Amino acid sequence: MAEIASHRPPLLESGVLAYRLDRRGEPRVLVLTTAKTGRWGIPKGRVEPQFGFAENAAREAFEEAGVLGEVAPVASGCYRTMKRVHAVETMIEVWVYLMKVTEVLKEFPEKGRREVKWVSADEAAELLREPLLAKLCHDLPERTKSVA
Repeated sequence: MAEIASHRPPLLESGVLAYRLDRRGEPRVLVLTTAKTGRWGIPKGRVEPQFGFAENAAREAFEEAGVLGEVAPVASGCYRTMKRVHAVETMIEVWVYLMKVTEVLKEFPEKGRREVKWVSADEAAELLREPLLAKLCHDLPERTKSVA
């Protein structure tokens, strides 16, 4: 049975809800499978102390999905969830930033480790289990109209 690390402060992670607009101006959201469980999620990872949260989130998007783009300077929200770290169930706090993708690379560090696909905002909301991510996906069409 796994130990639960409830007495520790949460590990800090940051990630991006990456999107691009299709020909009709509708947002397409990048989702990917996690390396360990195969569940659908977003590019995210532990915050490295030498990088800010937004910069860390952009690095994770490049490493995990091969995307580059414009990351919002302010997080759209955060959520807490449990994650197994070295056989210990650990609370993580994930800060989520919107990223408008400007380039999709053919080669990137974690290519082949996970499935990556582009889906509609509604489909992304269904695939992503976290309520904050689903809400961000539902709000994305309206948000992108105001900045397009």
